Amino acid sequence: MNGEGIGRKDACFRRARWMRVALLVLCAFALCGCGKRTPRATTAPNEEVKYEKGSDLTGVVRELDREAQTVCVYNPLTESEETFLFDGATSVQSKNGLEMSASEVKVGEVYDLYVDGVGSKLSAMKASENIIEEESRTIEVDADSHTMTVDGVNYEYSDNMVIRSGDEDIDPMEITDMDRVTFRGIEGKAYSVVVTRGHGYIEPVDYADFVGGTLIIEGESILPVTEGMLVTVPEGKQTLSMKNGDLTSKAEMTVERNKVAQLNMKESMTQVPETARASFHVHPEGAELYINGTMVDYSKPVPLYYGLHTIKVVLEGYNPYIGRIRVQDPEPTFRIDLAEEVATVEDKNEDDSSSNEGESAQSTVSDDDGGVQNPSSVDYDVDHKITVSSPDGATVYINGMYKGVAPCSFTKCVGKVTITLQKDGYETKSYSMEIIDDSQDTSLSFPDLKTQN
Repeated sequence: MNGEGIGRKDACFRRARWMRVALLVLCAFALCGCGKRTPRATTAPNEEVKYEKGSDLTGVVRELDREAQTVCVYNPLTESEETFLFDGATSVQSKNGLEMSASEVKVGEVYDLYVDGVGSKLSAMKASENIIEEESRTIEVDADSHTMTVDGVNYEYSDNMVIRSGDEDIDPMEITDMDRVTFRGIEGKAYSVVVTRGHGYIEPVDYADFVGGTLIIEGESILPVTEGMLVTVPEGKQTLSMKNGDLTSKAEMTVERNKVAQLNMKESMTQVPETARASFHVHPEGAELYINGTMVDYSKPVPLYYGLHTIKVVLEGYNPYIGRIRVQDPEPTFRIDLAEEVATVEDKNEDDSSSNEGESAQSTVSDDDGGVQNPSSVDYDVDHKITVSSPDGATVYINGMYKGVAPCSFTKCVGKVTITLQKDGYETKSYSMEIIDDSQDTSLSFPDLKTQN
């Protein structure tokens, strides 16, 4: 090979080597710089995502002053009260998000509250969605365990919770069995109780002829007539009647919450006829009815003298019923049911006015709500006493019956009772409580009565 060929070969070799070097440099730059991007800040959040500030607290409305534009709430978490300002710019919403006015906000309602940056003014308040709300209910209160029972469910309560009757805060023990309330809370904890139907009092006067007889408050209770009675009844229109032998008196009146109303029983007193017309409903059909040993046709009312009567009902294939009924109403109605094992008789007009010999007999008075108090549900422990020490000078009633003037002692009654305290010039108060059968004396003390306005 000549020198010219060798020179060309060397030149080609050098060009190839430089091309390889250039390629390696390019690859290095590619590895270092390819795919690298400079990050950029987002100018705005995603418009499709909704951002919402949570509430600052959940509170129970205790007071709302529309003139001062302030709302005082009870905070169940901290057991404290807080007061906030509101104005026309404050959004008030129902549970389903509907706009409301401040005038629609009621004491005892529970709201999620949104507070502005300063911390004293509300920007919004929305009815809390997680609250249990029970309307037109009765509740049972156990002061020892600090629990309330609503429809069989127990809730703990604190002394600071909102409990309101009318315009007044009340003690939970002041709620009686005949009251109706709206209850609000969460699982296991009570937030508020507002009495929607309270109670008042009837003081019978001029009823000496009925002492020893029976007092009936229609649909509510049946009590023996005693001297110096003061009966706790639901507010609203009430019908009260007394019976004693052949005497009867019946009157109607409207009772106001926490007020005492006097009712003259002598003004409507009448003498009942010598005989009553008793209706009998016997099941099953075809049974024979014997009264005082004589079979009678009970397809129509049966004339009967007032007092006790022996009855017998028989039908082949059923156990016979033998018992007694007491007639003390002009038009009583008795229901007699025969069964293979047990026969019962029910008098729809009188309480404890029938008995039997060897069979089951029960006399009941009931209404649509089942709101009947039976005096037999209270027993007596004659070996022990109840002492009411305060408020001093207050007249004490147990289930409407006079017991004395505090401080006083009387035979211990056992069971669920309503204790009423009355004093001239002061508001009358009732407390519902359970007196346990512990074979010991019981001492009771109540708060001072408030002066009447």
